Amino acid sequence: MIFDFKEISCILEVLKILNKRSSKYTLMFRKTKVSHITLQKALKELAEKKFIIKYNKGHQDVDYEISEKGRKVLNLLLQLKELTH
Repeated sequence: MIFDFKEISCILEVLKILNKRSSKYTLMFRKTKVSHITLQKALKELAEKKFIIKYNKGHQDVDYEISEKGRKVLNLLLQLKELTH
């Protein structure tokens, strides 16, 4: 179904990771087990839609955090996933 697409699955996993605590790219890369391109696209899309907040803390030091809007989307995605299984 819809969650079989690696991009959708990656978005869901990123939101789940960030719902627990802020995170860095490297940790999300290890946990999602997707390619760099897929993760970069997902993070860019999530940031553009304001589902996550990106904090540039210095040279290659970036933290990501879920926004309230992102939490709402996560809850909707989890409900949809439950309905499709």
